[in-house]
Amino acid sequence: MTSNIAESLNAVTKEARELPIFDLLEYMRTLLERWMKEKLLKVKGTFTYLGYKFNKEMEKNSTLSQKLRVRASTDHIHTVIDGVKRESLLRTYEIPVNPFPDENKWNVTQHISDEVVNPPTGEKKQPGRPQKERYKTYDELKSKKYKVSCSNCGGEGHNKRSCKNAPKKK
Repeated sequence: MTSNIAESLNAVTKEARELPIFDLLEYMRTLLERWMKEKLLKVKGTFTYLGYKFNKEMEKNSTLSQKLRVRASTDHIHTVIDGVKRESLLRTYEIPVNPFPDENKWNVTQHISDEVVNPPTGEKKQPGRPQKERYKTYDELKSKKYKVSCSNCGGEGHNKRSCKNAPKKK
């Protein structure tokens, strides 16, 4: 499993991306609920001492969460009543979200309806780490940047170690 939640969601929801938006959101909701349930079961089976500071924080959060009142909105959705001010809750829902009308009833200007939008080219970024250097042309690869010369005999094309004209050792 990856540490990035976006990567995890992308990997799991490949097929669900083709669903209508409502079904996609429902799929994502149930997926996150399942993940949270699995994590909760894993945590309940863990009896590790986290340290004084973190255990104190956990106890504080536990007692605060027990004081909250929860009301069932539907079979699967629950609303936390305490801890949220009424004004902030009303501000959350003050902007109406209306569904789109049928596509035939849309008012689209002529210059927008005449515009042609082509699908993506399909060029995909290659997997793996990007290269550090650019690709060199054939001429750059063929030409040598420097010539090797020997310090023993002064000849070019070889070095002291591979020199065949090396002086004989006495």
